[in-house]
Amino acid sequence: MLFYWWFRVDSVDPKIDYADIADIEFVNADTKIDIDKKKEDLSKGFYYVTGRCKATIPYKANYANFPFDTQMLEISIENKNNNIDSIVYVPEDKGPFMNELKQNNIEILNGDQYSISQMKCENSVYTYKTNFGDPGVKGNEQYSRISFIVDLHRNPAGILQKLALPLLVVLILAYLVFYIPDYEIGTASALTVTALLAAIAFQWTLNDSLPKVSYMTIVDKIFYLVYSFIFYAMAQTVITFNLSKLSDDMKKLSHRIEVHSRYLFPALFCILL
Repeated sequence: MLFYWWFRVDSVDPKIDYADIADIEFVNADTKIDIDKKKEDLSKGFYYVTGRCKATIPYKANYANFPFDTQMLEISIENKNNNIDSIVYVPEDKGPFMNELKQNNIEILNGDQYSISQMKCENSVYTYKTNFGDPGVKGNEQYSRISFIVDLHRNPAGILQKLALPLLVVLILAYLVFYIPDYEIGTASALTVTALLAAIAFQWTLNDSLPKVSYMTIVDKIFYLVYSFIFYAMAQTVITFNLSKLSDDMKKLSHRIEVHSRYLFPALFCILL
């Protein structure tokens, strides 16, 4: 991340040196900090310092809801040497500290997949439960921490479009077995096996563009749902074929299973999806 930062002290005391205000650290990032300008105007009663920061922030994304995931990027700031007794950081209250989402120039931060859904600021107190080996420190020291949070949400339309048509074709292949006579097990099994192989091949093809994570995402669950319904079609084919070789009552039962499956298959899939 590359961003600008600034600190301002209002109602300054001429007897106090405010240089420590800019002695900051970004607690969740590896940073290179540049100070661009310092300005102190005691007649107007303020001290002001501004600069830039280039930060590399270790980030562990959560893709469990992929492609409906929302990611939260956070920038957390503390003072290096001054605890909460000396310095308290609070958000800017005399103007916006970040661009409004409705402004056009915020689009420079938006990509084709992610869009900024919210930007906010939180100030808190962090307690270090150690004296860092310093005998002069008594008890647990508390530091003022201020965090700027950017929430990003992904537009799932593109990924879902890539998923929808191939998986729909696969499901239609499996669904056609309900319109094949129960004694035509060769034709029916060929359709279901073809549908299964097509679904597996499609998932392998798509894997390169999916997050490399060890847990299941929504996309994985959709594929497993498709696999289960292909298995349902295969199982129904075997059951109705065996029933068709028995008594007339069993043949009627076989026919009823096929007819009911024509409605149950799409309805149950839509409900579970």
